[in-house]
Amino acid sequence: MRSLPAQPEAEAELKKAHRLAWLTLLYNCTAIAMLFVVMGGSQALKTELTGELLSFIPPVLFLVGDRISRREPNERYPFGYERAVSAGYVGSAVALLGVGAYLLVDGAMKLVMQEHPTIGGFPIFGHVIWTGWLAYGVLLWSAIPAFFLGRAKRRAAETLHDKTLAADAEINTADWQSATAAMIGITGVGLGYWWTDSVAAVLISLEIIRSGWSELRTSLGDIADRRPLALLSKDEEPLPDMLAQSLRRRKWVKDVVVRVRERGREFTAEAHVIPVGEDGLLDHIRKASANPRGIDPRLAELTIAPVQEFPKDIEKARRRAPA
Repeated sequence: MRSLPAQPEAEAELKKAHRLAWLTLLYNCTAIAMLFVVMGGSQALKTELTGELLSFIPPVLFLVGDRISRREPNERYPFGYERAVSAGYVGSAVALLGVGAYLLVDGAMKLVMQEHPTIGGFPIFGHVIWTGWLAYGVLLWSAIPAFFLGRAKRRAAETLHDKTLAADAEINTADWQSATAAMIGITGVGLGYWWTDSVAAVLISLEIIRSGWSELRTSLGDIADRRPLALLSKDEEPLPDMLAQSLRRRKWVKDVVVRVRERGREFTAEAHVIPVGEDGLLDHIRKASANPRGIDPRLAELTIAPVQEFPKDIEKARRRAPA
């Protein structure tokens, strides 16, 4: 199997991630149907409905990207298809940011034009019941399962090092937060404060924009071979420094510069080494690069290139010690 870290629990987590993706698609269908029935003239509920439609994109991209990434290398794609996972991550981030921007403009226009939303009622047993009560139940359904789905996806994403799955978890987080904001907006309309509905919609869109911008920056950086970042915290990934220190401790290594790039769920690394001497150099290189996953389960390849001195572009990649 390609594009999967060689960890004992990785296969089980991948199957679990597939189940979570399909469960999310089914769950989104029920949430969308229920929101469509109760949204009426509420801008917050319309925004929540759009957010649920958006939530379809990441699980679909995860399932498609995982399928493509398993293909073997060929003449046209000599490095394989692992970057399909990264492409799915970019797609999720672009969709998240674009829809968030649209919703922000739409909600802001409603405030500027002072459009007063109407939340009607429905007859039951001879009495008219305010639709807002039904909307509360629907929004709870939009919030509670999303909370638990997001937590489960986040754990699976850490094990698999899958950023599309991590972005999907972020959208689930935005879903339950936006549902909470929508409930506040519905309450405001019921109390006669028409503007709370649009304000809640704007707040929902701002959260979507924040998540989308963060994920887009990270995804484009991955494609551009920026120094890798940790999956969730977005801090610098410690693997390049760890790998450089590991090689520098070997007696045959005088100096080394390591460059690591992200390739879907995996890393590949190249180490430019200035050796102490040429005796047994090929054996040293063979032994040092023979088992990269023993260094880190996510490290698929380690290429070691001996040099007499570092080229300028390699020297620029050296990790500088803090002043």
